[in-house]
Amino acid sequence: MAHISRLGFLRHLRAEPNQYILHYRRGELARSGPGLAYWFLPLSAAAAQVPVEDIETTLLLHERSADFQEIMVQVTLLYRVQDPKKAAKHVNFSISLANGAWIEQPLERLNNLWANWSRHPVRVCLIELPVTEIVRSGADRTRAALKKALLENPALEEVGLDLVSVQIDQIAPTPELEKALQTPTREAIQQKADEATFQRRALAVEKERAIKENELATEIELARRQERLIEQQGANDMLAVRQETERQKAAVESEAERATIAARGRAESRRIQAEAELEAKRKRLQVETDAEARRVELWKAVPSAVALGLAAQRFADKIETINHLNLTPDLLGGVLQRLLLDEDVIPE
Repeated sequence: MAHISRLGFLRHLRAEPNQYILHYRRGELARSGPGLAYWFLPLSAAAAQVPVEDIETTLLLHERSADFQEIMVQVTLLYRVQDPKKAAKHVNFSISLANGAWIEQPLERLNNLWANWSRHPVRVCLIELPVTEIVRSGADRTRAALKKALLENPALEEVGLDLVSVQIDQIAPTPELEKALQTPTREAIQQKADEATFQRRALAVEKERAIKENELATEIELARRQERLIEQQGANDMLAVRQETERQKAAVESEAERATIAARGRAESRRIQAEAELEAKRKRLQVETDAEARRVELWKAVPSAVALGLAAQRFADKIETINHLNLTPDLLGGVLQRLLLDEDVIPE
């Protein structure tokens, strides 16, 4: 927007470098150019401000596909005013001399022109394609067809416009149709996801089965090893029992042998001792017999009176106490008579 200041009856206009000013005085073009700054009398002047910078506009077009489906196309055009004088003849770029603002909305007018110029080539392009093809590759084909049609349009040169770029921002069917078109793909993706889930579950089950089989095989192997261990322990215990039995048997046999030897020794000792005692007793009896024989011989030689006296003496030695002794005259008389008659007995 141009800046206009007031000084009495005079006005001063100052434009930006990207704004092209067309100043008219009495219906004739007095001065023109970008970024002008000058004084003027407002009563006899008129001015137009044409932007010479790149301008971006967005168009929203509604068309139909070959299968009669509604298609929404969003187009972004970048353009510039190549000839401000031609553009000012077709579009009203007049500004108010009081504040410098556009009297009308020239950019909206340009947007409408671009929409009118773009609608036909877009319609021709989309009407030949089904909706699926439009959704798949319609954007590139539409952009190429639209750009070619606009560059070949003679109205651009007449209006003084120059096309910079064309961009298809969006080309899509109605939300309901788009959702319906997305359903097969969504279902296919969901089916693949389900299949992946099933495969993952099957793989998990397979892994679980393998783990169970490994655990079962491990348990069987452990049971087999435990059985072997128990058998080995039983064999070791049997061997230990046998060794202990053999040891005890050897100890018993040794002890029995020692006992037998000891018994034999004791028996032999007792036999020897008995024989010795028997021999001693025999010898003692022999001595006693010999002594008794000698004594008998002696007693045979001794007179009867002396033998009687010796017997009485020995009897007296054997008897310690005599409680009663009865001596009758007949006993003493006979004894004394034999003693007195036996002269050999009485010593001289």
